[in-house]
Amino acid sequence: MSAFVIFLLILLGFIIGGLFVSWVFKDDDDTTVRSWEKDDYEEEYYEQLDENTKLLWENIDLRNQISKYKEEERKRLKNGKYLLSRDESYRLMSDNVNHPNHYQGDIETIDYIKDKLTDEEFRGFIKGNVLKYVSREGLKNGDEDLKKANWYLEVLE
Repeated sequence: MSAFVIFLLILLGFIIGGLFVSWVFKDDDDTTVRSWEKDDYEEEYYEQLDENTKLLWENIDLRNQISKYKEEERKRLKNGKYLLSRDESYRLMSDNVNHPNHYQGDIETIDYIKDKLTDEEFRGFIKGNVLKYVSREGLKNGDEDLKKANWYLEVLE
């Protein structure tokens, strides 16, 4: 095939493609091709663009407010340390071994007990808790009781 024949085939393809596209985009009355002005497409497009721009700016404003709020929360201090994040608080609240959520207050219960007992009494209290949790392991909370017993053993060290 010569280059001229190939050129004619390509040109014919463009012509057929153009006719197909104009046929697809014809209005129902088959007289005109759709344009921006026809059926207020341009006006609708710019209305949507304005709405989307407005929503984008609202989104940016909300993100800035959230960032400001997070920064303020980071600055709040408790006992010289940063407050825990919400995720960390939930983790600790659901940690029945290290920080049971049924104990309330600013001081850990174990610290209060240690403060009120002599060293010998405190060691007896810890040993009693180790025995309690090891003994009931098969009857009540299973592995959680073993973890609690281990926690008390670590307090003894």
